[in-house]
Amino acid sequence: MVRLAQWIMSGRLNALAAAALLGLLTPLAWTSVSVVALVTLRRSVIDAFWPLAGALIVALAVHWNSGDVSQVGAVLAGLAGAMVLASSRSLAMALVTVSLVASLYMALLLQWLPERFDELASLLVPFFDELKQANPELPLAQVNPRQIVVEGMGLVTALSAQAALLLARWLQARLYNPGGFRTEFHSLRIARPATMALVFAMLVTQWFSAATVLLPMLVLPLVFAGLGLVHGLVGLRAGNRTPLVFFYLTLVLLAGPAFMVLIAAAIMDSFIDFRKRIGTARP
Repeated sequence: MVRLAQWIMSGRLNALAAAALLGLLTPLAWTSVSVVALVTLRRSVIDAFWPLAGALIVALAVHWNSGDVSQVGAVLAGLAGAMVLASSRSLAMALVTVSLVASLYMALLLQWLPERFDELASLLVPFFDELKQANPELPLAQVNPRQIVVEGMGLVTALSAQAALLLARWLQARLYNPGGFRTEFHSLRIARPATMALVFAMLVTQWFSAATVLLPMLVLPLVFAGLGLVHGLVGLRAGNRTPLVFFYLTLVLLAGPAFMVLIAAAIMDSFIDFRKRIGTARP
């Protein structure tokens, strides 16, 4: 991956080709956003025009036409996050920006192109009908296929862009600042105003049913901040990674409750700063 990043950074046409080709690989299409973000972080938005053009052309010509609207949103949100990260040097603010841009993107699509989601939802209706008939005891009566599609697309949009941004930052550190990403991720902490804004927006989605679909995107920055908190606390004990193994096993086995605790910890960390308190308390 590092060698590929070196090749990408060696020329504009290389970056353009990499963004376009990676965008064609459906399971790895999100990595094309990393190319755009990497060039933006290391050079400038102007230089990122070439990989941006390649990523957007493929996203529109291939993914959009096949019904997947998430790739276009991921490219735009990833670019916005990279611009914020390049100017502010704040990974937390960049992740929040990605979620906000992804949420705005989905809100605009719901307003202007609702038929895109209706078409995809209609494909799920037969599946849920068969599932209800085969398992009448399951509480599927209130399941809304359209809401599942919208929330799923929104989550994929924001998650793809944030994962791509983190990958780009890691590659940038490997190429030009070894060890820099580890330090940055271990100290990842969302500022109080941003946390309060996210929490308020999450509450708004509960008050207005039409905004519920935005909730998965708004939660993601807190999830990554929680992961950064765990890695940062474990990192205080150099060389001992065993707690991380048990932590990720818990996330897999107890996904729902574990993620709720992770999000709550990230919110509390914005006000308490656990790493600073624990670090200063150590002898």
